[in-house]
Amino acid sequence: MAIRMATKPTENEFGPIRPRHVLMLLILATVWGTSFMVIKIGVAHISALDLTAIRLFVAAGAMLVCAVFLRSALPTDRLTWAYCFALALFGNSLPFFLISWGEEEIPSGLAAILMAVMPLTTLVLAHFFTTGDRLSLRKLFGIALGFTGVVVLVGPGVLGGLGDQVIRQLATAGGAICYAIAVIIAQRMPRTPMVGRAALVLIFSVIQTVPLSLYLSGGGIPPMTFKVLWPAVYLGLFPTAMATLVLFKLLSEREASFVAFQNYLVPVFGVLWGALLLSEEVTPEALAALGLILCGIYIANTKRKR
Repeated sequence: MAIRMATKPTENEFGPIRPRHVLMLLILATVWGTSFMVIKIGVAHISALDLTAIRLFVAAGAMLVCAVFLRSALPTDRLTWAYCFALALFGNSLPFFLISWGEEEIPSGLAAILMAVMPLTTLVLAHFFTTGDRLSLRKLFGIALGFTGVVVLVGPGVLGGLGDQVIRQLATAGGAICYAIAVIIAQRMPRTPMVGRAALVLIFSVIQTVPLSLYLSGGGIPPMTFKVLWPAVYLGLFPTAMATLVLFKLLSEREASFVAFQNYLVPVFGVLWGALLLSEEVTPEALAALGLILCGIYIANTKRKR
C-alpha cells in the first residue's frame, strides 16, 4: 500500500477557509467543551486515572468496530506505528494525566488560562516543523486576542493565583504543550486510512494507560455501576473517538495554528453547556469572550490583500 506523507504542505495547498472548516472547529470545541462537566461527574465516583483508562478503552473499542464496519485496515508500516504511538502519548495519555492531576488543586479558571498556552505553542512549533503555517504579526495578534477572550471569560482575578501550587500549574501547562505537540504530529503523520489510523492511536493509548491504572489500584477494577460507566462511555465515544476523527479530517485540510484555536473555544462552550444542562447563567463576559475569540480566529487566518 502506498503511503503519502503529509509533512510539509505548501501555503497554496491549504487554500481559503471554508464553512466546513469552521464547522469542524466548532464541533471540536462543542464536544470537548462538555468533557470538563462530565469529568467532574465521573471523578466523584472513581479516580481520574481509572476514568481515563476506561474512557480510552471504550474509545478504542468503538473505533475498532468502526474500522471493521468500514473495512478500514490498521496501518502496518513502522513509521506510521511510531507516529501513532507518539500521538497516543502526547495527545491522550500524558495530557489526560497531567491536566487531571493539576486540576485537583488549582481553580478551573486558572487551568483554562494555563491551557491557553497551547495555540501559541502550536504556532511556534508549526513555524519550524511545517511550511505554509508561518509566524506572522496577524497570527500573533489573533492569538493574543483569543487569549484575552479566555481571560475575560474566567476573570482576570484568577491570575492572582499564579505562583500557588506551582507544580500543579506546571503540570496543567505541560498538558497544553502536549496537545500542541500532538497537533503537529497528527498533521505530519503518513496519510493511511483515517479510521484505521485513529483506531491504532487509541489502542496505543489503552496500552499506555490501562496497565498503569491497574498497577496503582492494586489490580482492582472499579465497580461497573451506571454512575461509573456512563461518564466514561460518553467521554470515550464523543470527546475521544469522534473528536479524533474530526481532528484528523480538519488537520488534513487546515493549518495546525487554525486547529489550535479550538483550545480557546473549549472553555466558552463549557460555560454554554453548563447554562444549557445545569441552568447556570450565561454572563455578558462569556459572550464578550466568544466575540473576542472569533475575531481572533478571523484575524489570524485571513491574509492581507495586496
